[in-house]
Amino acid sequence: MTVFLDKKYLFIIILFISCNQIPENKTDDVIETKEPIEAIYEVPIKLKEDFISNYNLDDWSEFKFLESYIFVLANSISGYLENDATYLDETLNSLSRYSSDISKSEFQLYNNRPEIKGRFKLLNIQIQKTKFNLNNWSKEKGLEELNKIFIFFNYSINTIKSILEDSIIN
Repeated sequence: MTVFLDKKYLFIIILFISCNQIPENKTDDVIETKEPIEAIYEVPIKLKEDFISNYNLDDWSEFKFLESYIFVLANSISGYLENDATYLDETLNSLSRYSSDISKSEFQLYNNRPEIKGRFKLLNIQIQKTKFNLNNWSKEKGLEELNKIFIFFNYSINTIKSILEDSIIN
């Protein structure tokens, strides 16, 4: 019987101590405010119209669609930062489709130059990676990965420009 009373007595002491505490004042807590994320990203390169017409790039429809959706994505960054990742779902799906279509392109420049193929494959991989993981990333990480899409696109554009301008010299 004394064992039972000792346990009961110990329980009462613990209960009394825990109920006798003073609640914390919520006004003492510092309210953390999240600073808005600054949309810093590399601006996609836009080829000049005379360059496009000189090299018949306007005949490369897969490239034109990809390029237009890269610019749509760039214009949607601030909306993504203000909303959630679903804001970019449709744009990333279209961009994914057009980057996959480029790999099936029969445009002569694309088929004859493995450097260009390689650049567009890297771009496609980055687009797929971003599309599938954007919902799981923080806004900072999402912005970083979206920026990589623009970087890979600019690498592709610079490779095309370099090859085409070099072919004039040679």
